[in-house]
Amino acid sequence: YLYRQFVVGAFTAQGQQASRYEAARSSFGGILGLTSEKMEEINSTIGGTVYDNFVSRSMATKGTLDQQDMMFLANIQGKLGLSSEQSEKLLLQSQKKVLSEEINLLMDNPTPEGLKAFREKCNLMGMDLAEDVGVSTPRLVRMFESEIVPGLKSGAITADSSEILTEIQESLNLDPDECESMFEAVLLRLANQAMGLINAELLRGRDENTVDLIKELVRYAAFVDGDLGLTVDEATAYKVFNIYEAFDFSGIDPDIVESNK
Repeated sequence: YLYRQFVVGAFTAQGQQASRYEAARSSFGGILGLTSEKMEEINSTIGGTVYDNFVSRSMATKGTLDQQDMMFLANIQGKLGLSSEQSEKLLLQSQKKVLSEEINLLMDNPTPEGLKAFREKCNLMGMDLAEDVGVSTPRLVRMFESEIVPGLKSGAITADSSEILTEIQESLNLDPDECESMFEAVLLRLANQAMGLINAELLRGRDENTVDLIKELVRYAAFVDGDLGLTVDEATAYKVFNIYEAFDFSGIDPDIVESNK
């Protein structure tokens, strides 16, 4: 405890006094009967607290650490007598802690914009979401779905803009084949939901309410060459087709219209 207070004192001291503290640290610990390993352990514990507080404040205000922050941490490293390896380990642990807390809060109410900003921040910092941040595979899957579902429903993600899916997959570092299977499962689920709502609206005679839902189906079908695995009775199928055929296709390539039909 006495040694710990001595080391902490070096942070509050200024100029020559601070240098005296740092120079006397090992001698003072030896007088107290502490081994070099024990002193190193205490220094590292203090460093962990300092790094956590500093990294947390800096990332909360700036998002990531800049050159000035790294210079400050290098100064702290010197004050505590930490090795480069110890300093790097503490920095990684502090960043992981901050990012883990951030994704926990984000997943309480995930938004495509928030998830995109988070994964891009991790990528910029060179942090792998699974290995460095500690995000589990089930959570990565949920992040993937939470980002693509709103885009699919709104039309922001289409077969013509499918490179977005590749970008998300690579950013989350998910296996491409597993990602493709997940995407297809999401697509079929959304198509089934849309078809269910179309059926419900047609039964109530509210044909006008099916327009956006039919457009959704067309977008989903474009990803899988029309095979959405839906079972539709013939009368409903003709009704849906006739509603679509009555759409205003001004300015749309006739070949695309025919393909959609």
